Amino acid sequence: MSCGNPHATPCIEVLSLTYFYVDGEIDEVHLLEVTTHLSECPPCNESYAAEVSIKAMVKRSCGGAEITAECRARIVAEVRQISATYRD
Repeated sequence: MSCGNPHATPCIEVLSLTYFYVDGEIDEVHLLEVTTHLSECPPCNESYAAEVSIKAMVKRSCGGAEITAECRARIVAEVRQISATYRD
């Protein structure tokens, strides 16, 4: 995923940090890098927004109960597969 523009932090790195960013579990250096990148790169920002939506949807569906990392990973994989199908 890339918007085609050069960035100080590559898209692949930002996408690998998205979960930590969404959960507020990212260190200050990466926080600034990811925030800057998301403001410059619409595709990565779209991916981030999808992660925020997924997290909110899962939280609502679970009545606020925490889910396992494995369950979350399966849900995210399914949503990404469905999203990719509709984008193509």
